[in-house]
Amino acid sequence: MTAVPECAPHANDRAGSAPPMTALPIDALAAAAQWTAVRADGVTPSTDIAIHDETVVVGEGPDGVAVRVTATAGAGGHALRRSIPAVDISGHTELRLSIRADRAAGHGGAPFFLELRLGSAAVPLGDPDNHWHRLLPVGTALVWESVRLSTHDLDPGVATAVNAIQLRCVATGRPFTVYLDDLVAVRPQMLADTDRAVVDRLSGISLAGQAVPVAVRAAGDPLPDAPAIDIVHIDLRFAPARVRDTRRLQDFTTEGARMVPPGAPYDIDYAVSAVADSRAGQAALIEAVVDRLAPADELTFHSDRLPVDLVWISRRQRLATGSGPDPVLHYRVEARSPSAAGQPVRDVREVEVFVDQEAA
Repeated sequence: MTAVPECAPHANDRAGSAPPMTALPIDALAAAAQWTAVRADGVTPSTDIAIHDETVVVGEGPDGVAVRVTATAGAGGHALRRSIPAVDISGHTELRLSIRADRAAGHGGAPFFLELRLGSAAVPLGDPDNHWHRLLPVGTALVWESVRLSTHDLDPGVATAVNAIQLRCVATGRPFTVYLDDLVAVRPQMLADTDRAVVDRLSGISLAGQAVPVAVRAAGDPLPDAPAIDIVHIDLRFAPARVRDTRRLQDFTTEGARMVPPGAPYDIDYAVSAVADSRAGQAALIEAVVDRLAPADELTFHSDRLPVDLVWISRRQRLATGSGPDPVLHYRVEARSPSAAGQPVRDVREVEVFVDQEAA
């Protein structure tokens, strides 16, 4: 595993640059035919590692397709590679993908077996200056998990035009099967991501055959035209009861990892109203909202899990926040600010003990 060096910020982290979209798809991991299997020399075709489309064991992506990677005991050093249209991920801070394997990796002493690398036309996969790589951890066998991979140390020549992906087998002597889904680049933004998570959950509602728009508006903006689901962000509070001192390990490489602290916890309150021309329409929209968003629920946005609860707020407080007309449903979402980059840590490889043997 590797201690990941600190690097200069991405271009969009610098003063005066416009913020990028919070999530950018890199590869849906749903087209096995686009990958090539090669031996350790990077040229000779391999039959010891293979990739197939998977439509039964799939992650959270919308397409209902993942890929299944299988490797024999002799696949050490063999790799899967594919080319993609060049994509600029320099304005994003981490990659995320979903993984499910038949055994653990990187936890409890279990060895890693799969490594991810990226390349570009300027800095290809085999370039000796292309150092960025990540060993993919698996905490629990046969369970879908989200893996976060920092891109702070990704070469700018790769980050601005990623056009190649490699999955390399780094273990020998034991076969494995692993499922992968939805590789995306993200730049976490707490409020923007929470807004999108709420909107995504309530999108797709219809009334009398008409699609009902849903959006988060500022408290001072006018109500939308009927029919609509009106959402207003009404409060944001620090949540000290959810402060954690625990840190998680991520960004595993051949020499170490990063110890990453959790982000600061916040409670974000939303007022949700049904805008309709009739009581029947209003009732139908309210029922659709509570059917999609239960009193105790959980939102997801690119693998972030956000607990959400239906809460009561007095009418006086509602009037003060400028939320929509009665009846109003108030939901409280538990979110966190983006995590810091964290500190590099290294594996202990050798312990030396010196004993003073001089007589007392």
